[in-house]
Amino acid sequence: ENIMEKFKINKILLPTDFSETASNALKQAISIAIKAKAELKLVHVIIPEMNYEASVPIPHSKSYNANLKKNVEKKLENLAGQIEKVNSIKVSIKVTLGVPHKEICSIAEEEEIDIIVMGTHGASGISEFFAGSNASKIVAHANCPVITIQKLPKTKGFKNIILPIRSEMNSRQKVDYVVEMARLFSSTILVTGFADKKDKADQTKMKQYVKQVEKYLTKLKMNFKSTQIVADNFTKEILIYAIKNKADLIAIMNEHDFSLDQLIKGPYAKQFVNHSSIPVFSIPVYSDPDLMSYSPYMSGAVYE
Repeated sequence: ENIMEKFKINKILLPTDFSETASNALKQAISIAIKAKAELKLVHVIIPEMNYEASVPIPHSKSYNANLKKNVEKKLENLAGQIEKVNSIKVSIKVTLGVPHKEICSIAEEEEIDIIVMGTHGASGISEFFAGSNASKIVAHANCPVITIQKLPKTKGFKNIILPIRSEMNSRQKVDYVVEMARLFSSTILVTGFADKKDKADQTKMKQYVKQVEKYLTKLKMNFKSTQIVADNFTKEILIYAIKNKADLIAIMNEHDFSLDQLIKGPYAKQFVNHSSIPVFSIPVYSDPDLMSYSPYMSGAVYE
């Protein structure tokens, strides 16, 4: 067994707050579901609110919340029915009460979801369901990859996927996930080596890794182009490159994909999720050595 067999998209979770951003993400989730012949689960989390009409604010009654839940369920069921009819995919729904990122991550784990597709920046306002912070919390805590989407995608699926390659070992765990997504959509993979301008050893290592990845993708008969960037701000350079090359998906690890100056400003994954108008494919880091040896790519077997 390797990660290629492991990462197949059978179940997609889409958190929704019925905002425009959520419906942008939904369109992309549907196109992935159609290609992967996957099921789609729509989830809405109700944040328990306080009743301020009482002299002392108290949480709303159970019946108030139950009623609210019923209404949201009806709304989601209608949406699910429409999606099923138009796209002939299987759609289920779930409405829960609680803290959005915690609920979503635990549903993803319980139901063995393969990928979460979600919007960032929903409706504006204080009780913002998809504030960037919620999206980045889900990215940080989910045990499966997350695709975050801000704007309405121009195309269904992904034509050009950026695969950044850096010298950290786990930077390469992204490869098989990207391969699977590219396989579904016949995408071109833009292999993008990135190394620190001040660090010659880092540059050498990155070049070796890029060569390995090229060899691997050639073996799998994937369409790819590669480039190497030597600079000091990873986030900025990758975004510039992405825009120039009309990328419509950028793959990143949800941690360990940043340089020191990014560490000070927080993991660059967070910067990405909040600033990229291009969808971001965040992949969790597996620190389990058994998992790392799953993939033919990771174990190095490919080049022997």
